[in-house]
Amino acid sequence: MAANSATAIPNAGMGAGTNNASAIVFRPIGWGDLDAVVDLFDRTWPQDVDKVGADMSRLISRYFVLHYLLPTTFANGAFAADGTLAGVTFIRVAGEAPQLDEIEVGEEMKALERRIDADPEAAKHMAALKSGFSVELDLEREGRANETTMGELELFIVNPDVRGHGVGGRLWRRMQEHFAAWDVPAFYLHTDSDCDVSFYDHKGLDCIAHRTASETVARLGGSADGEVPPLFDDMFIYRGKVTA
Repeated sequence: MAANSATAIPNAGMGAGTNNASAIVFRPIGWGDLDAVVDLFDRTWPQDVDKVGADMSRLISRYFVLHYLLPTTFANGAFAADGTLAGVTFIRVAGEAPQLDEIEVGEEMKALERRIDADPEAAKHMAALKSGFSVELDLEREGRANETTMGELELFIVNPDVRGHGVGGRLWRRMQEHFAAWDVPAFYLHTDSDCDVSFYDHKGLDCIAHRTASETVARLGGSADGEVPPLFDDMFIYRGKVTA
């Protein structure tokens, strides 16, 4: 899941200096920043709050942030002058050690799964989301993503309150610089139609694999009423050259 939707979201209390891109500070994401990342993720992709409730939505969001963080070799955060998280990129370089301890991340994911599984509606929602992982692996094989690249953009979110002020562009450039420092010639990313897919077209990336929502549902055995569940969107893999 690489880019957030471009739809504007009302201001959520960002400080006065947040819209000034020059005031943004970039630094690695640590455990102490996890709550802020989860808040931003859950705000961007709320997990069917009407069915699972706000608290369970946040737990599911936390699980998926950890899922993306588990293999990440560099998690970079953009912070406003008041300390508010303005955006993040999680990247993975093949063969490099994860930024955070894999055992610690994995143990928290297991604990979250136990809490989510205790709620039948949340467990059903979570199972549907996780079923998409097999489709992502199919797309990686179809597009030869891991054979033709050495890096992956695991997660890319820009706080909607600073969108249009250059934060996303600066995060993107820093991502490229980090890939270049590891001698990565090309990278790939997963995204879907719930995200701003046109951003990657604009950046000159190539779509190397694509599956529609209806194809995904058919791949997973279909739905009882023949309709595409709202959990699924068209899925894409984009491949880009490192330009830094």
